[in-house]
Amino acid sequence: MALNFDKYAQEGNFFVKNLAKSLDHPEEIGRTGIVLRAVLHTLRERITISESLNMIAQLPMFLKAVYVDNWKYREKPLTLRKIEEFTAEVEKHQEQYGEYEFSWNKSTEEIVKIVLKELGKYISEGEFEDIIAQMPENLKELFRESVHGSKI
Repeated sequence: MALNFDKYAQEGNFFVKNLAKSLDHPEEIGRTGIVLRAVLHTLRERITISESLNMIAQLPMFLKAVYVDNWKYREKPLTLRKIEEFTAEVEKHQEQYGEYEFSWNKSTEEIVKIVLKELGKYISEGEFEDIIAQMPENLKELFRESVHGSKI
């Protein structure tokens, strides 16, 4: 079976354009890609490798590529216990990936919820429950609220 990279690119562009609309910035495709990457990379640093592998098995190829980009093995997940710690890590990644001063007119917490909700189009309810189970109490609510409308 031949790989169809054009199809993956089309699916990825479609997803990012829809995400940009959900974030109320349909014209900001590049920055939306940065936000998506920042949220995915913060999530992967917070969950175990085995849970990451379970999750990415459900993602389409273009999201798998974003998720694993520059992934470094970590014996233990990053300790993020509060929503503020998780969102601060997302913001750190946004800056690291080149987004410094863009006004989203939304809090980082709202942005994370929107990204997670959009990811819920691919990730099963059971997988989200497994991810939520790995979160400390203060973070569980962020994830539950994010996916409540789509799956849970």
